[in-house]
Amino acid sequence: MADYDVAVIGGGPAGYAAALKASALGASVVLIEAEKPGGSCVHHACIPTNILLDPAARYTEARELGVMGVFAVGEQFNFARAVARKDALVKQMADGIRTALRMGKVTVIEGRARFESRESVSIAGATGPSSISAESFIIATGTRWEPPVIPGVPPERVVTVDVIQSLAAPPESVLVLIDGPCDVPFGLEYATLLAVAGSRVSVATSLPRLLPGLDATVADAVRAGLGDLGMAVFGGARVSGGSGSNVSLTHMGGEATVDAGLVLAADVRKPFFHTLGLEPLGVATDDGIIVGRGCETNVPGIFAAGDVTGGLMLSSAASHMGEVAAINATGGAAVARLASLPRILHTIPGVSWAGLSEEAAKAAGHDVVTGASDLAYNARAITLGARTGIVKVVAERRLGEILGVHAMGPEAAEIVAVASSLMQAEVSVHDLAAMVAWHPSITEGLVEAARRLTASL
Repeated sequence: MADYDVAVIGGGPAGYAAALKASALGASVVLIEAEKPGGSCVHHACIPTNILLDPAARYTEARELGVMGVFAVGEQFNFARAVARKDALVKQMADGIRTALRMGKVTVIEGRARFESRESVSIAGATGPSSISAESFIIATGTRWEPPVIPGVPPERVVTVDVIQSLAAPPESVLVLIDGPCDVPFGLEYATLLAVAGSRVSVATSLPRLLPGLDATVADAVRAGLGDLGMAVFGGARVSGGSGSNVSLTHMGGEATVDAGLVLAADVRKPFFHTLGLEPLGVATDDGIIVGRGCETNVPGIFAAGDVTGGLMLSSAASHMGEVAAINATGGAAVARLASLPRILHTIPGVSWAGLSEEAAKAAGHDVVTGASDLAYNARAITLGARTGIVKVVAERRLGEILGVHAMGPEAAEIVAVASSLMQAEVSVHDLAAMVAWHPSITEGLVEAARRLTASL
């Protein structure tokens, strides 16, 4: 008889979601984590990023409050204080996850797991037993950062977000590389943070334009917003080398040399599974662990969820996949539904999208119709002091299916969160256009875009 019904390897969003779900379904569950429960999201990525970005956004807003008759602030953003607050809140959230696992009756073992057989894993450096057996395994080991090598730039100047998060003061200058396997370049959030904090920021992407998954109309507005923060943005770029604090680029516009005391490679991550001993078991892999819609691998009883499978590399997707894997590992039947998940970047102004852009929808063969709303005329945006913003809805002409929603401006994340929920519920664009939104609210911009779309049919 196995020691546990389900063993989860990795304690990030996919791992702890899987463990809690499997336990709630009545399974005996162990979670094996090499570092700290919470994974990259809590300790290195989305949570600390948001904790740092929120005061940066509020500082930017506060600088405008004099116009509203409130007060004006000075020109200094206290980076060290923001970092100290980040450390305290990250600890608070990590402690909350530990408590949730304990209350959820999940056994937690610290150590690195490696498969001994299909039914058991050894645990190196563990505080518990040296090996455990389980009926089913869920692999949720996430990704690891792999630094790029840039000729002429010392390795210590090519950094992760961890380094930025621990600085006492922002660097004088930084080049942010936003290429990576995820379609949401989170490096743009750090570019925003550092620009607000006073750094000279350059951004480079090898792609012809920023945010290829975002509708071109909205992407152009985002690029203009980055320029308003003083950033230099280079598309179709390749880093050719460096000398001193200078980094040389070739890009679509020719060549450029930028001042960069640090080079931030925020999005260079790869699925981490090579130390798990999967090859002798015959688990199929490519860049990540290959899974079906139920998060099952080709080996019965072994599942994988989250970033380790490649794909979206979003915490929301990881949590969803973890729960799907847990349901199936305990004898249920579930499939992952990832097509309409929102993508959110907390830039200034914010940007978010779900589903297909107009270009992608046409390329997929849809008969496309679109509608857009300029948030410069939205009552709530005006009261917030926002100068720019746009919401664009993409739909199928004949069926009225909402194919995508893209937004830039105040509360863009909330607009697309609402739209994503409607898309997942298969609400038509006609029903969206008929909705009554609160006035004044940013959501009126979403409804207005849908109404303009349906008016053109």
